[in-house]
Amino acid sequence: MANTVIQLKYSEVTATPASLNVAEPAYSNSSGKLFIGDNNQTPVLIGGKYYVDRVDEATSANTANVIVKRDGAGSFSATVVKASLYGNANTATALLNGRNFEINGLDVESSAVAFDGTAGVVLQGNLKTTGVSAGTYGGASQIPTFAVDSKGRITSAANVSIATTLNIAGDTGTDAVALATDTITFVGGDGITTVAYSANSNVKFDVDNTVVRTTGGTINGDLAVTGNLVVSGNTITQDVETIVAQDSLIELAANNAADALDIGFFGSYVSSGTKYTALFRDASDSGKYKLLTGGTEKPSAGNTVNAQAFSTATLQANITGGTVSGLTAAIAIADGGTNATSFGTGNLVFFNGTSLASIANTGSAGTYANASHVPVITTDAYGRVSAVTNTAIAIDTSQITSGNLAIARGGSNNNGGYTTGGILQFDGSKFVSLANTGTAGTFANASHIPVITTDAYGRVSSVTNTSIAIAASQITSGTLPVARGGTGNTSFTTNAILMGQGTSAVTTVASSTEGHVLQINASGVPTFAHLNGGFF
Repeated sequence: MANTVIQLKYSEVTATPASLNVAEPAYSNSSGKLFIGDNNQTPVLIGGKYYVDRVDEATSANTANVIVKRDGAGSFSATVVKASLYGNANTATALLNGRNFEINGLDVESSAVAFDGTAGVVLQGNLKTTGVSAGTYGGASQIPTFAVDSKGRITSAANVSIATTLNIAGDTGTDAVALATDTITFVGGDGITTVAYSANSNVKFDVDNTVVRTTGGTINGDLAVTGNLVVSGNTITQDVETIVAQDSLIELAANNAADALDIGFFGSYVSSGTKYTALFRDASDSGKYKLLTGGTEKPSAGNTVNAQAFSTATLQANITGGTVSGLTAAIAIADGGTNATSFGTGNLVFFNGTSLASIANTGSAGTYANASHVPVITTDAYGRVSAVTNTAIAIDTSQITSGNLAIARGGSNNNGGYTTGGILQFDGSKFVSLANTGTAGTFANASHIPVITTDAYGRVSSVTNTSIAIAASQITSGTLPVARGGTGNTSFTTNAILMGQGTSAVTTVASSTEGHVLQINASGVPTFAHLNGGFF
């Protein structure tokens, strides 16, 4: 049996193996228990450190969840012993010393009854009195009052007389009403009606449309006035969306005894703060009508408008009558004007980008150009001829439209044409066409190289494909992968065992520790380690 190795499965995290082969042992460091497989490959618990610890913990002291061990005198301590007891207690029929039972509480009491264990005890309990007199409380002219403690008992009771008269009073007059026999009637006056209804015993007061409250208030419905409406206050505020009036003319400034008030209307808007716009007759400026906007001052003080606090507004309209005069600026081009205020006599008129303006005359009268000369014309920025001179004709060869342009003049000395697609060749006096050679095609690829033949002019006359064939000595860089029959690796550990990795590079596994054997771990990977039974 020397040097015999027994394989034993083990686990650091699993308390019990899921299954074991017949007679296969396994130990869990997690639960401290030893198992062995039975005929059904079911793990059977046979021992382990867990049970050794339980035996070592045994004590005669009263300790929960610990094995009981007798002390040197053969005794042990316990809180409760569940068992059949034998001795005097097993045959006793009465208590050694009898006792009395009785009730003496705050609410219930009873007489004392003796008990010695030979018969049962029945206590006759009685409620204690609360001090409340027995009787009937409440009636037609009285109501009962009670006091109840926290246990629901009535601790006191009494009768209280009911008031039979109700005093009532109005804006004028008073009365006393007998509650048992009288009826209170609410009488409406002019424009007021009353309605009594059973819900919550309410009385409702309504006023009709003939009632106007003289102290002010809010009218939620429509208000129709068939006569004249006279308002004597200083301000009328209309918080409405639409005002409809049958009057075709609205009189303003009725209190303008002299030409002292501005007449018109204004409104407000918000643009970087509250601003105002107004259309009015300015009493302080000869009665001119003004359309202003961008005002920073509300037109209210003294019924006047401070025109200095406004900007001139823009009016879009068709003006069909009247006189335009006193303009502070020229009429713009966009408005059909010249945007200018004066012009030079006899001058030409041009648009300078912003307005019409005068421009002085330029140039001299005369006749220019002939068969051997061309006129050189100078114009100004406005397209006018400012100067004209004669210049002798001298043209470039590009202007030659007939004849044969010689080599010395940059030509080909050949105006007879060329072969379509042919390559041009200079034969000493002119350009001529050469016939094409070779065959169109695509040559060379990953496994072939092109073999090229050229003619005396350097043109490719033929091309063929030749398969690549090289010696292993010509491979001077890179690593041959597994997919190409290589290992995918450039070096290996001495004395190591080669291990494939699918299509990845071949790797090695090695060990320098004596006693290691090659095993397969839980992930199916070969590894060197001391022999064991595996994990569960």
